[in-house]
Amino acid sequence: MAVQRLGISNPALNTSTLIFTATASYMASVIATNKDTTAKKARAWVVPSGATLASQYGYILYDVDVPAYNSIESHRFAVQNGDTVYVRADTANMSFSLNGIYDSTASFDSHLTQTTNVHGIADTSQLVTVSTTNSLNNRLIAIELGLGIFD
Repeated sequence: MAVQRLGISNPALNTSTLIFTATASYMASVIATNKDTTAKKARAWVVPSGATLASQYGYILYDVDVPAYNSIESHRFAVQNGDTVYVRADTANMSFSLNGIYDSTASFDSHLTQTTNVHGIADTSQLVTVSTTNSLNNRLIAIELGLGIFD
């Protein structure tokens, strides 16, 4: 699935504002845009489902300077079902956009064939398989890599 906008907020000055409540899992990032004439600070954080203390929050941006008339984008972070995302700024002229990709079960298309003979590799024990699973323990990705082997 393509990247989608999960939430937008233009919060009031120094006001913690809920921008998104997850009903599924996403890989997301926050874009903070400063519409002010001077640099201002942006903050964004995830409150995990069931968290009751600020020490349990995951801060994504914490008083990061955003230059006048510019934007910054956070690193990518996971948002799970029940998590909430909040934003805050030291100006009423900051705009936030939360964008993400839905985490769904994936599988290999039937037209892709499994390779058992790899060119240039006589000993297949030199291959490694990397797998990841979601909360339902479904196989999401498997990648076979030749480590340090060149023709």
